[in-house]
Amino acid sequence: MLKGLAPLTICAIVLVICGTAWAQESAKVKPELVDVDSPMPVFKGIENAWKNADSEKLSRYAGEARIYLNVEGMEKEPGYFSKSQFYYLFKKMFTNNRQTKFEFVRYHNIDRSDRKVFGIAHRNYKNSRSGKLFQDKVYVTLKKEGERWVVAEIKTTS
Repeated sequence: MLKGLAPLTICAIVLVICGTAWAQESAKVKPELVDVDSPMPVFKGIENAWKNADSEKLSRYAGEARIYLNVEGMEKEPGYFSKSQFYYLFKKMFTNNRQTKFEFVRYHNIDRSDRKVFGIAHRNYKNSRSGKLFQDKVYVTLKKEGERWVVAEIKTTS
């Protein structure tokens, strides 16, 4: 009977030692502190995702509600779209247009967490088929959904 318990005892000791080491290692990793009252981390995340033509990261800022999109280069009529449609529309747009610049230059209502806030970005992109260069302004509106800021709408103007 002791022969059967010895391997179990050894396994238990190894698990305790490994588990303790893992817990100590995990404690060293601090989660990123994000100010849920400030929309700025979301604007920065959107800027980085757009610059890198990363529709997956960009769609992380979509909430559960439908998002209004009226974006030049998207080749889609303006309207309200779900989070998954948002992802696929941007994926297609980033495939068809090489983003050469996307930078927020102005923000409005940033210090008013009880309202929608918006940022204005300058964007340059090149259409892959025609080779034409385009430049416009992108208006990104955020709203609170629970405790987090999410995209409510994205519109462009020449």
